[in-house]
Amino acid sequence: MRIPESKIAEVASATDIVQVISDYVHLKKAGKDYRGICPFHGDKDPSFYVSPQKGIFHCFGCAIGGSVFNFIMRIENISFLEAVRTLARRFGVPFHLEDTVRAGADEKELLFSALETGRLYFAANLASHEAARQYLFDRGILEEWIAILGLGFAPDSWDGIHNHLRKEAVTPGDAVSAGLIRERTSGGYYDYFRSRIMIPVRNLNGQLVAFGGRILGEGDPKYLNSPESPIFHKKNILYGLDTAKEAIRREGSCVVVEGYFDQISLKMRGFENSVAPLGTAFGSEQVRIIKRFCGKIITVFDSDEAGLRALKRSIPFFLAEGMDPYCVVLDKDKDPDEAIRRLGASAFRRILDRAAPTIDFFLDSLNSKYDLNTIQGRNLAIEECLPILREVADSNERDYFIERFSSRTRIREDRLMRMLKARVGRSADKPKKDDAKGLFDFPADERNVVRGMLLLDGFIDQVAHSGVLKDLEDPVLSGLARRMIDFAGRTRKFNSCDFLNSIEDNDLSSIVAKWLKPRPEEDDLRPEVDGALTVHESLDYIRLRKLEKRKVEIKERMKKCPPGEDEYNLLAQELLSIGRRLHR
Repeated sequence: MRIPESKIAEVASATDIVQVISDYVHLKKAGKDYRGICPFHGDKDPSFYVSPQKGIFHCFGCAIGGSVFNFIMRIENISFLEAVRTLARRFGVPFHLEDTVRAGADEKELLFSALETGRLYFAANLASHEAARQYLFDRGILEEWIAILGLGFAPDSWDGIHNHLRKEAVTPGDAVSAGLIRERTSGGYYDYFRSRIMIPVRNLNGQLVAFGGRILGEGDPKYLNSPESPIFHKKNILYGLDTAKEAIRREGSCVVVEGYFDQISLKMRGFENSVAPLGTAFGSEQVRIIKRFCGKIITVFDSDEAGLRALKRSIPFFLAEGMDPYCVVLDKDKDPDEAIRRLGASAFRRILDRAAPTIDFFLDSLNSKYDLNTIQGRNLAIEECLPILREVADSNERDYFIERFSSRTRIREDRLMRMLKARVGRSADKPKKDDAKGLFDFPADERNVVRGMLLLDGFIDQVAHSGVLKDLEDPVLSGLARRMIDFAGRTRKFNSCDFLNSIEDNDLSSIVAKWLKPRPEEDDLRPEVDGALTVHESLDYIRLRKLEKRKVEIKERMKKCPPGEDEYNLLAQELLSIGRRLHR
């Protein structure tokens, strides 16, 4: 069942597209529009535009675009239905559909509810568990911050939360999906978290999606995260980002630390722009997420071998996103929590202010790690450099980075280039994903007619009555034209922005958004070149193209018919009629 067009229009009308997208992308005013760094590809210069007047977004770099619903679908990886419901809830629009329609979305709502029930259970247990509270006090986390952070405690029990959830009418299936309990192989269930300080993990919208559990006392693993679920994917989450994003925007930078308590310690001491990955290596998805809010990322690493490996591993992720990262490597403290507690906030901020470019730090480490005056040392250094250089092999920054690598490691640029080309060449035949179709990626006349349907009042009816729809040969354009005619029939008055809001297909929405907001120099239907005339000429051409095609078919058929027979005479009459129409 479709969402009624009137309800989609109501939600779209109530939604502030700039406000919504600003939660994910740092936007700046640009005339009537807003622009920023595209969150969907490795954008370096602002090529992402939002038009509040038209209610669309569009990236001139990767050609992705659409309505505010398509943006939420892409950025949150949710369905069209869930996107409409999410925005309806946010902007106070009543939204009720039949249970059959709501079932898919309600599954996630049940998981959110199960996790919230679990959070209240853990919080109540912490309030009565002296040892757990003392552990937090010893780490400098006092009562006020326990409440702000929503910390809790999972008791050392195999069925504590299982029994509690059952009393609260949370089904075992939902509890398992939410990652609170697990099934026994022998039957029954057991608690997933036991004897752990519980840290709520929220997504960018502030919804509780998981927990991180720190063992109380000794035990392995020291930290345990919720298993992945329909609402929780570790690679797409950064702890603390839901509350840090405004500070990140304001300060223009983000501090990335390794663990939960590192982030908590910095946050309590005024570093509100700090975040942490969930016990996994910092990856490209997290870089892309932070990049929406700022242009500078400072990572804080330990100075041990593991910390240096993590530093090196992070570099390609930044380069792939067109960023030059900064880093701080602690040499006297085991982690940021210990460092800031020992030094204090002011001294720690001075350390961050002296953060060095990560690439320079890495290159300096090669100088100290290998004897670059020997062939063996240089070869080992090259082997460490190549995986990073491959990330910029096809980018505009390639020569710049190779120059930096060469000058720091005293390895000739031409040698690096030869080795890089050899390595890249091995994977050169791999197919690349096609970009979204642009304005000129369709047959010109068919594109003009279908775009005219989108932009010109009354032209949809003209196309529908002309019978030319069946003569459109491009399947995408033909399908889009039929969608517009169907939409006009349902709404009785066609509006291009309302039509865009109704499109559930993200690829199709990108095409329509680009057609609604092309670059001025690419717009062959703009008023100053008499776009309306171009559209009508294109419609005539498609009609003539059909007649020319039929003319060729008739001539070929007449060659096979004996002159004077009925079929021959009928074909001759049709050919004469076509000739007259072509020469009008």
